[in-house]
Amino acid sequence: MSDKFNFSRSYTYKEQAARSLTWGHHFLLLNILLTIFVGSAYVYAAPQTGGFLSFAYLLLTLFGHMSFICCVLYLVLFFPLTFIGNFRAYRIIAVVLALLLFAVLLIDVKLYLYVKVHLSFGVLRLIFTQLDFNTGLNYNFLYIALPLVLVFELCFAKIATAYVYSSKAHKLIFIRALIALLTACFVSSHCIHIWADAVNYQQVTALRAAFPAHYPMTAKTFLESHGWIDEDSREHAAAVKTLNYPLAPLEQAQAPIFRNTITIFVNGLSQADINAADTPQLYTLKGQAMSFENNFLPYEGIEDNLFAVSYGLPRLYRAALQDNRLLPPVLTEMFRQAYLIRVLQSRSTALQLPRDHSASLGLNSVHVQEFADNAAVCAQAQQLLTALTPGEHFSLTLLLNDLLATKTSAQFKAALRRTDAAVGALLQALNDSGRREDSVILLTALKGRSSDVAAANLRYNRSAQRVPLLLQVPGSGAQNVSALSSLYDIAPTLGAQALGIVSAPSTYAIGYDLTNLPDRDFIVSDLTDITLIGRSQTTIYLNDGRVLVERASGSSAARANLADLISAMRELNRFQD
Repeated sequence: MSDKFNFSRSYTYKEQAARSLTWGHHFLLLNILLTIFVGSAYVYAAPQTGGFLSFAYLLLTLFGHMSFICCVLYLVLFFPLTFIGNFRAYRIIAVVLALLLFAVLLIDVKLYLYVKVHLSFGVLRLIFTQLDFNTGLNYNFLYIALPLVLVFELCFAKIATAYVYSSKAHKLIFIRALIALLTACFVSSHCIHIWADAVNYQQVTALRAAFPAHYPMTAKTFLESHGWIDEDSREHAAAVKTLNYPLAPLEQAQAPIFRNTITIFVNGLSQADINAADTPQLYTLKGQAMSFENNFLPYEGIEDNLFAVSYGLPRLYRAALQDNRLLPPVLTEMFRQAYLIRVLQSRSTALQLPRDHSASLGLNSVHVQEFADNAAVCAQAQQLLTALTPGEHFSLTLLLNDLLATKTSAQFKAALRRTDAAVGALLQALNDSGRREDSVILLTALKGRSSDVAAANLRYNRSAQRVPLLLQVPGSGAQNVSALSSLYDIAPTLGAQALGIVSAPSTYAIGYDLTNLPDRDFIVSDLTDITLIGRSQTTIYLNDGRVLVERASGSSAARANLADLISAMRELNRFQD
């Protein structure tokens, strides 16, 4: 019979469970400290709101919330394991569990640092269904981080065991003080958020998503029920997102050549409508300019598309930009250069720009005139050209809406021919005045027309949203471009080609200069949830986790591509702190 000491037989089940419980408390406390250290990455990547209170809230939340997560996990996972009645097995299992949980935390930190999202059931489903783990992120750091965490956990296990058998364990007053401090941090962080939520203090409430599984308490429902906050006035006050727009001040070339701009929106025009028979003038322009054959509108609404043109941004920024009274950088630069800026539109029920010119459309302080039809708009534009003084720079935006009012095919063709003739006369007048050689001419549409009845049942009607985009820049010849383009690209194009802005388009838009267009895989839109518009199909990521792929033949379910989704979220969230 072996005389070797057997630990499991030296103590009763009750004694081993008691030792496991005591050891678990010390092991928890040490892991709380390590969790706070790792969680400090969330403070680094959190939105930069400024101010002492917001920074203090971040620190209090770091200490309080990360400690709370550890305590919850201890109660759910580690505490029940103390009743297995084997002290040695409990310590081994606890170390393995802690290592796995820290692996999850490190992955979440990586996601938040790069895409500002936390792990959730939806994201986990994407990761596990994407067999090749093609997330677009590099997780090689785990090969170094996890062994380090394992070393820490083994050290923590030894230290906790020493505390269990230490006769002075009950005298460690600083442990109780530390627990009290962490508890105070947890309570105070929630109190600060309750106050900030009640008074709509955005510098604090904007930080609620900085930490994983963070659901801070609010006071609005309680205060509304007692009549302390008026619900209507609270809803009227829009929640302003924290913006970082533009990312850097715009820079110009040392000797910029300022050019005139003429932007013509023939609303209701689709790609197939330009032909030699019905639109000879537009067909001639297409043969002289850069023609983008895969140009898609990001939205169905004209005002949303006009916002995309003005700012080069998705519509999710519209309310925040309006509340912060931020004009499009390109428009601001035109004001600074004393451009004559005019917006002329034909009367339409589909688009009626108000006389006060909503800043959300990027038309604040711009003089807008309305006329009876497209011909009158083009005629007025010709008069403006003749009234210009030599050397005066101008920017004309024409919104031609006659095609939107047509109900039959015959009416549409008649209106299309009249519009084509009016645009041709304007371009000829521009040529006769000698200003065409010093102008950037861009023709497209804010709304298309679908001839495919089946496509009307799709969430994104590709045949209707594919509209022509013609660009004529001095020095460039005729060219058919197959790369994807959208309205997001117009602001960077005008900034670079007309105003001499040399800053990267990514500093103020999610689009590109059309004269230097990359061959991207999709155009991102928040039309319905997250929409990725490709050359031949549209991929839609729904809020419920489903993924739809729409083609001309119809819609079908598909597997998610996490790399594309992360790339799209980076684009959409680029200017959010």
